[in-house]
Amino acid sequence: MPVTSGSPVLAPLAGNIWKVEVTAGQRVQEGDVLVILEAMKMETQIVADRAGIIASISVKPGDAVKVGDHLVSLS
Repeated sequence: MPVTSGSPVLAPLAGNIWKVEVTAGQRVQEGDVLVILEAMKMETQIVADRAGIIASISVKPGDAVKVGDHLVSLS
């Protein structure tokens, strides 16, 4: 998965991307939901740890990810 400039937001657990809640260039605040990950029939919201702008998105709904995979870049 490509990584571009910005701070990476990584997958905290293995699962499938259920929904991507942001678009490249979008401004987000700390706590905003970026991606929803489905693992073992449970949804886990991946949130921004700080305010910034989405520099890039490396996943799409249906993608399988493992721990540490790059999801989005936040600049």
